Amino acid sequence: MNAYIAIIGSLLGVIVGAVLQSYLVRRNQKDNRLLEWRNTAYTDFINAATLVATAQRHGKRDVVAEHLARLSDAKARICVYGDASVIAEIAEFWRHGATLQTESEILAFTRVCLSIRKSLNVSGAAINFPDISQLLFSIDVKDIKIPK
Repeated sequence: MNAYIAIIGSLLGVIVGAVLQSYLVRRNQKDNRLLEWRNTAYTDFINAATLVATAQRHGKRDVVAEHLARLSDAKARICVYGDASVIAEIAEFWRHGATLQTESEILAFTRVCLSIRKSLNVSGAAINFPDISQLLFSIDVKDIKIPK
């Protein structure tokens, strides 16, 4: 009788372990896919927004139209997969005009980039707002009051 209990206990342990392992693997795969989709949407948004702004500055309407379609696609994916704080910052960027032509638009876009970093839990020291703005736009905002 004790042998049967030991066998049943061992089998039950193996079954519970296999089910638990399967559940954790599926959950991890789902989380990884979501992170991949989110990263791709964020990258596509940043690329398309900057390409649209550059094409607008150079008067290339055909290029603007092409990248506006990519920008719309990236925004839609961010609405589905993106972090709430990133969505809020992108909406604020859009409220400012979203052309990257004015100071308020540049500041709003810089906040989008910082929000993306935060949502992805990028480790390391905090990035300085003026440094991000300098890298993106060659504008030093250290003396500018940053609205929020």
